[in-house]
Amino acid sequence: MSDTSAADLKLELEVLLRRAGVAVPPDRMEAVLSGYADLKRMCALLRQPRTAAAEPSNTFSLVTLVNGV
Repeated sequence: MSDTSAADLKLELEVLLRRAGVAVPPDRMEAVLSGYADLKRMCALLRQPRTAAAEPSNTFSLVTLVNGV
């Protein structure tokens, strides 16, 4: 997201809010914009490619936990 300027990010958010029909009060827009920027950063981290080594090494079965076996 480093290649996205603050003005571009604000425009993107305004378009998305308009499409959704959401009206954000002007005094809260900066906070919403900050949260949107954080969300975009977190989504980029979540959606990056991962190898099998990044997966958990153990699994849990609810059947085993419920039956006590």
